[in-house]
Amino acid sequence: MWVVAILLVNALSGPDVHVVKEAAYPTEDACKASIARNVPTKLDTKAKGEFDQGFRRYVCVRVGDLDVLTKAK
Repeated sequence: MWVVAILLVNALSGPDVHVVKEAAYPTEDACKASIARNVPTKLDTKAKGEFDQGFRRYVCVRVGDLDVLTKAK
């Protein structure tokens, strides 16, 4: 399973990472397609500016430890 992570790095406060928990994807390609389809069209003005200038990045990250959850049935 893959999820979208939003990454911002600030010189004074350090990294800021958010994970989009509302959606998960079976493959990295599906995750990347979602980013291409939704970013930057759904961003507000501030976030779009950060994205356009390279201050905000959207990346696909594979979710670890899923085997523990599936075996816990």
